[in-house]
Amino acid sequence: MYKRIIYENWHLVVPVVSFATTVLVFGIMTLRGMLLRKDKAENMSRLPLE
Repeated sequence: MYKRIIYENWHLVVPVVSFATTVLVFGIMTLRGMLLRKDKAENMSRLPLE
């Protein structure tokens, strides 16, 4: 009754998953940077100089 799923080209999944993960991480970081408050951004920009 149950058929076993055999994905013959499983090695093609690895680049797709890694690309999707990279896009997700950079997308989240971009959104966080865009939504950062001005005063917090100015404070963080002065941290290396203090």
